[in-house]
Amino acid sequence: MSATCPQCAAPDQSVAVSQALADTTQPLSEPMRALLSPPPEPRPAEEGGLSGAAISLSALAAILGVLGVLSLVRDREDLAGYDPAYRVGYLAGPFLLPLILLAIATIVEVVKRGRRQAAPAPSSPEETTRRQLHARVWQAGWLCRRCQVAFFPEASIRPGFPASPAIPVEQFPLWVMTAAERAFGADARAVAD
Repeated sequence: MSATCPQCAAPDQSVAVSQALADTTQPLSEPMRALLSPPPEPRPAEEGGLSGAAISLSALAAILGVLGVLSLVRDREDLAGYDPAYRVGYLAGPFLLPLILLAIATIVEVVKRGRRQAAPAPSSPEETTRRQLHARVWQAGWLCRRCQVAFFPEASIRPGFPASPAIPVEQFPLWVMTAAERAFGADARAVAD
């Protein structure tokens, strides 16, 4: 199948996007390849457990806490003549930094888990359907090598779907998502909800 570019009206330099990416005789520039590449694969599921930052901060807090206990056990200074605030500071001081580090580690872990829970599950049926719709629209895309624009010929996405205007390559990924929403309306909206 050949398609006519909506900008130059010539079919001789028009090629399917997938074919343009695979063509080794006329390779595309790296920025253009990145913009025309297929929709990304779903993210792999994140592993559970503590983050590296939380583990490191907790380990450092534990080490400093043990050193604080050892310093209090070894140091038997008589604090009777000192102010009560000084005595409290002297006894609690070695544990202040470990407590701060544990609080930071807890905050880091809570934020990480919140992000993990807020992200959609990569293997959910909605994500799979959305990915299939985007891939289907991406497959219908064409590139005019002369004009350096992408386009969708009439009825290439689905029967009766109108042809697109010339699309700057920078806007191609957004057009893929938008065309999926417009072409498959209810299916795409059900996926978004």
